[in-house]
Amino acid sequence: MNKGRVDAVSSLDDAIKDYFCQADVIAELINHFILKEENVNPSEMLPVDLMPIFRKLREYGSGRTIEEFQNEYKNIFLMKTERLYCALLVETEISYDLPIKAFSFESGLYETETETWDALSEGGLLPCLTFVLYLNPDNWGGYYHLHEMYKNSNEALIKLAPDYTLNMIEPAKLTEDTIAELSDDLGGVLSFAKICDDATKMQGFLLSEAYAHMGNLAKELLRCISYSIR
Repeated sequence: MNKGRVDAVSSLDDAIKDYFCQADVIAELINHFILKEENVNPSEMLPVDLMPIFRKLREYGSGRTIEEFQNEYKNIFLMKTERLYCALLVETEISYDLPIKAFSFESGLYETETETWDALSEGGLLPCLTFVLYLNPDNWGGYYHLHEMYKNSNEALIKLAPDYTLNMIEPAKLTEDTIAELSDDLGGVLSFAKICDDATKMQGFLLSEAYAHMGNLAKELLRCISYSIR
């Protein structure tokens, strides 16, 4: 990878962190695409420190360092309310082990919770709702389910094995009507992700009224997408 490409990817990671760390953005995504009938209030969402989770993953990580886990989960954003955890994974490229990656993260979270958890007094763990935003103009080409990854083709056996299903948001599959229901910023980001493989369409969007109404963090994310995702 040349230096220009490295710089572009680094800048995209920074722009993703700056934009998607916002509670109102995570709440809008999870309310609109995942929960639908219930709402998460962004004012009730608090960021969660990921370091205890990375330490727990290191214990089971076959010698992997915390820095390696930080890089693997560089674009994950974890929030907590009184009712649940909300974990957003932003992916820009296909990751074929993503069901395992998401499942492992949740396992690490629950392991850290049980260290100080009193089952009798607290009555249970908070559920973690993990969802993925594939920030790319193409359809997701990886696995959606852990069952799809099993080598054994015996369906009867596979049904008895544990499964994990990704909650996936793919801009390529969103209609214009769906995007129109979103805020100017998030709708603009997802619209741009759909067309970022077409230079002419990107240029047209950057000159549009929709772009003019977007905030600075969203605009910076679009700028980085235009240089990094093709």
